[in-house]
Amino acid sequence: MMFNLLHSDLYRLIHGRKFWVVTVLSVLLTAGLLVTLVLLGGAAGATQTDADGVTVTANAAGLTASGLVMDSHTAMLSSSGLGGGSMLAMFVAVLAVLAVMDDWDAGFAKNLLAGRRGRSGYVAGRLVLAALLTVWNMVVAIASLELACLALGVRFRHAERVGVYLGFCGLKILGVVTFVLIVVALTMIVRSKAFGVAAAVLVGAGILGSLANIVLSSAAMYLPWMARLTPWLPSNNVKLYTDGTGLFATTAGGASLGMPVWAHALVCFAGWIILSVGATLLINRRRDVC
Repeated sequence: MMFNLLHSDLYRLIHGRKFWVVTVLSVLLTAGLLVTLVLLGGAAGATQTDADGVTVTANAAGLTASGLVMDSHTAMLSSSGLGGGSMLAMFVAVLAVLAVMDDWDAGFAKNLLAGRRGRSGYVAGRLVLAALLTVWNMVVAIASLELACLALGVRFRHAERVGVYLGFCGLKILGVVTFVLIVVALTMIVRSKAFGVAAAVLVGAGILGSLANIVLSSAAMYLPWMARLTPWLPSNNVKLYTDGTGLFATTAGGASLGMPVWAHALVCFAGWIILSVGATLLINRRRDVC
């Protein structure tokens, strides 16, 4: 049942308006923003010389140099709105919530699941759909950024190995998938489209991550072990690496992580995905469809 429903949902989405609207927004919020900053930076930037003797034109984003030179491909991606706690993550999460909850609003889910003892296949299909939507929009955003740099004639000062670049992109995609699945899991547990959209906005604005940090910091005053949970928040892990080189650091903010950044982020994202999927399946396994 799951794969048949997933195929049907993908067909409806691709032939619908919401899917392409969010895809266009993904391009505008990344490549469009980058192009705008590069073009404006060339006129409004202040010229200076860096440590290597290269004349640099610094703009608000710190992205451009004379002759359109950027530090590296991964640094460019990191500076262009990719990752959790961003407008891109917010729009993708909103799309996922709408796609998942449309069935409930239309009564399709009630008719489909009526008389069935298990709901796991249907629920798993909703989660897979949300993950696929996220991967699609992230891949489109990354490809559009690289094409924009190619069209503008941007040169990169540091060439990264293909494996490092792909690993960086994979972690960025996995981080956004984590945020979106958390939002979708909460939405399916509460079964409220309004709640899901609000959660997506809170995640995209970074408010949810900030609140989680505040709560854990306050609780750590009475329960010191709670402070150990802070480094495992997804919102904190997406900030650990800003380029390919940062993936191999073993410290963050002067504190030892006990493992490379890429491994820490991978364990964190995978753990939250398993927690979100497990909680959603467990709560909705035999839950009334009404």
